[in-house]
Amino acid sequence: MAKIPFKSFLYLMQKRLLTTSPRLYSSSLPSSSSTLSSPSYTTQFLVKSCGLPLDSAVSISQKFNLDEKKLQNHESVLEFLKSHGFSDTHIAKLVSKHPRILQAAVDRLKLKIEYLHENGFVGPVLHSVIASNPTILRRSLDKHIKPSLDFLKEFLDTNEKIVTAVKRGPWLLSFDLKGILKPNASLLMEEGVPHSKMSLLIALQPRAIMQNVDKMVYAIEMTRSFDIKPTDLAYVIAIAVILSMTKSMWQKKVELYKKLGLTEVEISKAIKRQPRVMVCSEEKIKSLMDFFTNTMKLKPSVIATYPNLLLYSFDARIQPRFNVLKILASKKLLPPHKKIAWLLTESEARFLTNYVTKYLDQVPDLMELYRGVKKTNL
Repeated sequence: MAKIPFKSFLYLMQKRLLTTSPRLYSSSLPSSSSTLSSPSYTTQFLVKSCGLPLDSAVSISQKFNLDEKKLQNHESVLEFLKSHGFSDTHIAKLVSKHPRILQAAVDRLKLKIEYLHENGFVGPVLHSVIASNPTILRRSLDKHIKPSLDFLKEFLDTNEKIVTAVKRGPWLLSFDLKGILKPNASLLMEEGVPHSKMSLLIALQPRAIMQNVDKMVYAIEMTRSFDIKPTDLAYVIAIAVILSMTKSMWQKKVELYKKLGLTEVEISKAIKRQPRVMVCSEEKIKSLMDFFTNTMKLKPSVIATYPNLLLYSFDARIQPRFNVLKILASKKLLPPHKKIAWLLTESEARFLTNYVTKYLDQVPDLMELYRGVKKTNL
């Protein structure tokens, strides 16, 4: 950030403070000109040394103040962060979220950073995680950071997996370990979720175990109502989906599916097979259901049998495959016993082999149709 000349800085400070915080200059304060002419040390340090915008610095300085006598310590913290590769952008973001970092003891920061290094948090990963959640550096190394990483090591067997999980949920290293993380993990394991599925949940959806315990209890009860086995992958997916939605959002999505022709039993069937159908956007659900029922002439009950259809991309998968299958059907090349909905779910390799390249002799432009190069009027 370019340095601001002191006179310009002083002018901006006076203007900002006078327009946004008139109470700072009430009649109870000394009326000498020196009071108005001296910008806040905290604000000045945040702007000139930490790179914060003036508005942000003024806002922070109204709630938090640095001791000018400890300037050397504040500068030492910044030098320490820079020596570990934190950029000016990282530092500005970190300080704006957690200005008290400037009051930290550098020797303690060093121990925490070194421990994180030992556990795979290095370079850009370290910078990103700390800038996203500077609260990590406020936590005690022995009482919180180490126990939190030990907890993650119970489920994730490599530093790489731990780092990936923390990148997805930086609060894992600062969250309430005894009051939330451990109780939630215990609830799921007591329900019968195996270690392997717990590992997947924490690695891929770490925010799920950071929810309040009462919400986890609710999610478990909801998942149980769909008769999903705790040993199935769908179980932890359902847990994560339920925890990501409010009750009103969930009910609204249920009502949408009903409006589009599915019964409650069919909705439950779809959720049991693929819980992610509840996080599809309303726009996507309406658009795909319209195509499936009106263009492809599928019954809503078929979608409940093949709920993954609602997760696929229309442009990249549904439309190209439908074009191919309709051409094949029109030429009587499609085996009559094949269910078109099921064919939409086949892997890319199998579909390409069995329904595109296999018929290129009979339909030379089939590949172009599949790739979207050629359009069809069918």
